[in-house]
Amino acid sequence: MAVDVDRRVVTEGALWTLAVALPPVWLVSVLESDDLPGEESNLWLLTPVALLAGFAIGGFTAARRRRDTPLLHAAVAAACAFGAVALFGLVRRVLGDDDVTVSYVVRLLLLAQICVSTALLGGWVAARRAQ
Repeated sequence: MAVDVDRRVVTEGALWTLAVALPPVWLVSVLESDDLPGEESNLWLLTPVALLAGFAIGGFTAARRRRDTPLLHAAVAAACAFGAVALFGLVRRVLGDDDVTVSYVVRLLLLAQICVSTALLGGWVAARRAQ
């Protein structure tokens, strides 16, 4: 049984994910950088919340658009969004002469699992609301 994945739906879900998750993460990274004077704060605690909210909203959006296969589209949208961010991070590390260690890759894979699972939760909520 072949299932068609709607690329437009996946793209929309991935873009929603990135639009919600990345601006707060980038803002916190700028505010917490060593270049700025001041004391350390707990702003970094907002980054996991922003990531999880972004993936949940992206999964919800993709699932809402395709009610026949909501979880598939939520998962694929999350994987695409995470893949784009991970690829950017890997290229940045390699070009910045940082090591790409086994522990870094393992942490990246664990984070991917968490993000896709959160998108699936958002997709599940969308599917339940549609019933």
